[in-house]
Amino acid sequence: MSKAPAMPKAAPPATPGFLRLIRTVGAAMFGIRGRKSHEQDMPSLSPLQLIVTALVFMLIFVVSVVSIASYVVGQ
Repeated sequence: MSKAPAMPKAAPPATPGFLRLIRTVGAAMFGIRGRKSHEQDMPSLSPLQLIVTALVFMLIFVVSVVSIASYVVGQ
């Protein structure tokens, strides 16, 4: 009797690093994220991490735009 070849086990999803999380949210904000990158990142990222990071990014963006506008206007 011969045994069937063993199927390789899938590696567990890597825990996301802080830089990977930043890169994922940044790319999503600009709309330049590829499908392959999306498929690699989604199993390891939690929705809560993504939401919190996106809110922080948006807060930084709004504060930056308001600061630049007030500097240009001269207030």
